[in-house]
Amino acid sequence: MFTPLGIKKSLTQMIEYELTEAIRAGKYLPGSKLPTENELCELFVVSRTAVREAIKKISARGIVQVKRGSGVYVSEISIKNASETLNLFFELSSDKNVILQTINTRLVLEPALVSQAAINRSDEQIELLVENIKMTQSCDLSDANKEAELDNDFHKTILSIADNQVLDLLLGPMFNLMPKFKTSVYAKSHEGELVNKKNIMLKHHETILDAIIKQDEQTASKAMYNHILETQNNYIKTLEGK
Repeated sequence: MFTPLGIKKSLTQMIEYELTEAIRAGKYLPGSKLPTENELCELFVVSRTAVREAIKKISARGIVQVKRGSGVYVSEISIKNASETLNLFFELSSDKNVILQTINTRLVLEPALVSQAAINRSDEQIELLVENIKMTQSCDLSDANKEAELDNDFHKTILSIADNQVLDLLLGPMFNLMPKFKTSVYAKSHEGELVNKKNIMLKHHETILDAIIKQDEQTASKAMYNHILETQNNYIKTLEGK
């Protein structure tokens, strides 16, 4: 099943590669058990140290789970597990370009997302969006964290209405990054700018909601594009110190 490894390459890296490729090829399915440590040593013709290090590496990547006293098992793949990995990436990243690239990605994905939501929406879901806008309108300007969360909840609600697992995987972690980004932008704005930004945001949200209510996919998509474009422009101005 595996190819014996030579000594000219990093044994740990090669074992890691071979095991990962075997899992990708379906030789070991999610939930199934890998060969024992001794069996892997015999298959690869290597020492236990090399095998253990390789297992540690693929375990750290979430590909397998090590269960003490039982063995090593291929991880069950789920949207939640994949999403948690992306969440960790966004939480730990301090690269300003990552935030800008995240906004650019939203600019591509969210117009399609809201089009789907306009088709799927129910009266109960519309009420959630209406209530969100009311809460945002009454939110005090001094509470930037609360306003950022409400803004984020508006987009998360649309994501749930669209009911698309792949978009949920891609956009969910991005949305979790947005409150931190927005509060950093607001921190550099004076009161007049804050009022203006809030009014523009609310106008965008109201236009998006109106299109969703009317099940007007094209208008909803265009309104969302303009909304994210405004977010992009605000962030670029912040980077430029304007």
